Amino acid sequence: MNTNLTIFLTLTFSFILDAYADSATWNLNPTSGDWNTAANWTPPTVPDGSTDVATFDLSNTTGVSLSATTRVDSIIFNPGASSYTIVAAFELNLDGLGIINNAGVTQFFVVLQTPGNINFQNSATAGDAHFRTGPSRNQITGVAFYDTASAANATFVNRGGDLPGTTLFFDSSTAGDAMITNHPGNPNGAFTIFLNNSNAGTATIVSEGEGPGNSGVQFRGHSSADQSTIIGGGGGVGQAGQIATFTDYTTAGSATIIANGGTQSGAPGGLIIFYSFLGGAATAENSTLIANSGSNGGLGGMISFSEGTRGDNARVELSDGTVLSIESHNAPGMSLGSIEGAGHVTLGANNLTTGNNNLNTTFSGVIEDGTSPGGSLTKVREGELALSAANTYTGGTTVTAGALKVGNTSGSGTGTGAVQISAGTLGGSGVIAGVTTVGTGSGAGSFLEPSTDASRPATLTIQSALTFKADGTYTYKLTTKRARADQVIANGVTIESGAQFSFVAVANKRLTVGTVFTAISNTSANPIAGTFANLPDGSTFTVDPNTFQASYEGGDGNDLTLTVVP
Repeated sequence: MNTNLTIFLTLTFSFILDAYADSATWNLNPTSGDWNTAANWTPPTVPDGSTDVATFDLSNTTGVSLSATTRVDSIIFNPGASSYTIVAAFELNLDGLGIINNAGVTQFFVVLQTPGNINFQNSATAGDAHFRTGPSRNQITGVAFYDTASAANATFVNRGGDLPGTTLFFDSSTAGDAMITNHPGNPNGAFTIFLNNSNAGTATIVSEGEGPGNSGVQFRGHSSADQSTIIGGGGGVGQAGQIATFTDYTTAGSATIIANGGTQSGAPGGLIIFYSFLGGAATAENSTLIANSGSNGGLGGMISFSEGTRGDNARVELSDGTVLSIESHNAPGMSLGSIEGAGHVTLGANNLTTGNNNLNTTFSGVIEDGTSPGGSLTKVREGELALSAANTYTGGTTVTAGALKVGNTSGSGTGTGAVQISAGTLGGSGVIAGVTTVGTGSGAGSFLEPSTDASRPATLTIQSALTFKADGTYTYKLTTKRARADQVIANGVTIESGAQFSFVAVANKRLTVGTVFTAISNTSANPIAGTFANLPDGSTFTVDPNTFQASYEGGDGNDLTLTVVP
């Protein structure tokens, strides 16, 4: 071949490549809004290569659309640049720095139809751009993050329709500090989905309610909600509540996840669901799970754990009309950090262990069996759980640490089953239906203290038998300033050898000689069996200016009384 011709062809071919793949700046007056037309750029070449940079300045054409699959390192908006809307009618791939906006105005990216998608790869970030995805008629469209890419501070609006708009995270990518909104559509909603080892960072993700199709957030693989805030809206008339789901080996991390209630009569609330799909145990870890009440007759939000999922140290907050359900969980049950609020807890035949996060909480709702009898409750760790309503679960209550207080005025604060205080404290001014045992006989110490953590004495009512084991202690508080004291009412009392009586005097006032305090009111016809090791029948003891004499035959003949004596 002629040498000159070879050189000419080589240069010509190189010029053609340069015309279609190189860094360039969008023109002030481009011939059209087509990204893939070289004449719209300076130099006249299309940025379409993994190292290419597409730069935008001021322009009289700010609506830009891709007419072919395109790949760049980054898209940069210079200071003073116009506000652009870039439509990814074909796939747009960002492989390097991603989107950098120095313009001081909002930059918009739109994905509405097949084969449009925007993909962030390697360590590319979405900057502070605004994205809109969906709806599409023939294929799911969206924005996807791969490798270690980040959504950074971007804003995403995913819309449902014939097919959903989506924002997806793969590999070890993160939602960063993004704001993501999923709008329901007809018939399908919109979704934000985390897969592999991706995480939600500190993003805020809102799935809006009142649409025919479900919208929501899904965690799959080994992904994590991290420290994000996730909000699921409730439905309207004939409309679904929005969903946050965790499956496989996913974790809710330290996220705050909210299921709002329905907004019209009978409309469902949002859902937070932990379940097993491929055998993995999804976990709530250190998250805060909140179910809010409905409005205008709408149903409250719901939190559900099933199969082998774990609650770990999660804090669960239930407003009136909401539900926490562990009915579908594997036996024997599961643990949570804490429960509080006024909703319903449905156990089935399972045990719910609560207290892992050491918080002091009050639950004024109802804990019940549901469709299967035998549900039970276990209180662990150092915090205090106060139950202030009538509960109906039947499998019993166990305290292994911390304090359990009952403050109900009707029914039983601990359901119908037996109550076992293996360690820790039982107290309150409520009513307990079941047989109650303080201590195990050889444990570290268990306490019955009606006024535990309270400034005033309290009366605790036990409708069945009360037993103090050898390691059990009755902590009895008497306020000398007002001559008022704790009291336990029980239907039969047994005090085993070694059990202790701990007298706590509040203030330092002299009481009137002859004043009688009933420490234990025994409603059974039988006498109290046994005495406290440090309080023999007829013995006296002095605390500050007052001396008391004990009698196990006081009151109506079989009560434990303390009488002020000279």
